[in-house]
Amino acid sequence: MKKAWIVGLVFVFASFPVIAQSGVYFDIGLGFGKAWTKISDQDVADAFNNAGLDLTDVGVNLGVKIGYGPFGNVPFYIVADLGGIGHRLEGSGFGSMQFNTYVIGPGIIFYPAPLVQISADIGFSTVANQFALTGISLSPAKSEKGFAWDVSLALDIGKANHGFLIGVSYFGAKNSLETGANEDASFAGIFFKYAYRHKIKKIIANSSLK
Repeated sequence: MKKAWIVGLVFVFASFPVIAQSGVYFDIGLGFGKAWTKISDQDVADAFNNAGLDLTDVGVNLGVKIGYGPFGNVPFYIVADLGGIGHRLEGSGFGSMQFNTYVIGPGIIFYPAPLVQISADIGFSTVANQFALTGISLSPAKSEKGFAWDVSLALDIGKANHGFLIGVSYFGAKNSLETGANEDASFAGIFFKYAYRHKIKKIIANSSLK
């Protein structure tokens, strides 16, 4: 899945000169917040905290979207989403556990107002966890199948077709592991994105008058 993510980014950047000349939507960004990971309904961070371990708990979200829009005078965009979240647990004498969840799938974006963006995505999911524990050799289980979703609300403070998004998002995923266990991942936080989109003529005209 990591290779697919890298190939996807290379394709997007190589296609950007074409994107800029058409009605194609593009955004890329990074988010920070709180992440949760459950294995067979057991919260991993809570399990270690209850055992008396003092671990640093960090959650990140990153992704890229590419699609097409608007449709006539409706500020509606259909996109493909390639992204994911990372949930890292780390502590002195413990080492680290990195739970990575990736998603690829379709999504929609709508602007109910010129400066407000609403987005929703759903797609196929997989996990690629990494463990580096002190004094313990433990190989993470591989993912067999899964699905994920993501919703967000953002303020677009860019100019003309160039947008800068500041918003909040929620990400969720459910994956089946080869061991028969289930891994559930979720994330809630804030994000910052660059977006390129073709606006409807009415919006551009209003922006030009300001």
